[in-house]
Amino acid sequence: MRSARMKLPGHPDKACDLVAEAIVDEYLKRDPESRLQLQVSGGRGALFVNGDVFSTADFDVAALIQRTLGAAGSLQPLEPFVALEQIPFDAASRSLDGSTLPIMAVGYACDETSEFLPKPLYLAKRIAKALEDKRRGDEAWFWLGSDGEVKVTADGSEPDSIFIQIEHGTEPLESVRQKIEGLVREFSQTAKIRVNEFGPCETRGLAGLTGASGREQSAYGLPLPAVDVRIGCDIRHPSKAGAWLARAAALGLVRSGRARAVLVNLKYLPGEARPAALSARDEKGRDISGLIDRGSLALDRVAKDWWRPGLNADAARWGFVGEAGLPWEA
Repeated sequence: MRSARMKLPGHPDKACDLVAEAIVDEYLKRDPESRLQLQVSGGRGALFVNGDVFSTADFDVAALIQRTLGAAGSLQPLEPFVALEQIPFDAASRSLDGSTLPIMAVGYACDETSEFLPKPLYLAKRIAKALEDKRRGDEAWFWLGSDGEVKVTADGSEPDSIFIQIEHGTEPLESVRQKIEGLVREFSQTAKIRVNEFGPCETRGLAGLTGASGREQSAYGLPLPAVDVRIGCDIRHPSKAGAWLARAAALGLVRSGRARAVLVNLKYLPGEARPAALSARDEKGRDISGLIDRGSLALDRVAKDWWRPGLNADAARWGFVGEAGLPWEA
């Protein structure tokens, strides 16, 4: 059984992710040498931001939080509490450089879909984006909230079940189910569709639930390995940079026709830019590590070649894989 889940921007966890990465982007835009590691959590009227920062940048973090939540469709009043502690450079180089322990990074790509993603994840993303497009651009869907999630399961190549949980205001549940099923049928004609199967969901989001950043680690869906992309960390963190580099390596092998599916595992030692260990296996379990240039996996490549304003938030919005415009997907 394979499965994948995609959260909409107003989901409490996703909203916290977007706030965390927006703060990271703003620090890096104002000071490219910024190092930071922060967490965002809260809901039900309050949002907490705490972490360590080494940066010369200075801006109104609370105002940025409100703008980010508004753009995500989370319009309920929230009071932000910000505790970002400035630490000296020597402390930053030790505590924000990743870890005192080895870091493992995972990347995957396959030829199942045009975005080189497993079919369940590809479909979950398309449905979630279609729902968000309806919310933002179709007046007839005024009732649709920004908090929701889509889960797709499949036993074989085609999905067998699609679960959707979403807030819908005062729109009657049967009407919601009928309209959403009509939309989803554009993507799958055979899957069983379940919408809010536990009953009406008038209001969710950070107004009615709590969330936290960094909870989602099923970047490629199950049963593939979890991926820690360190939401709230700068682009030099080996977990974040390593995950992006590993995806680029796997993607390059599949695009070149050297494999139909590739799983890449990287191991970075503290203070070293290049991976100390590299493993890449194709769909038949064959070792194809020798086809990857280790130089392309250097952590500093992200800051040198890939960084642009807004990169972290863009990578967090719909996941860092399969999204056009992300440099490692090019």
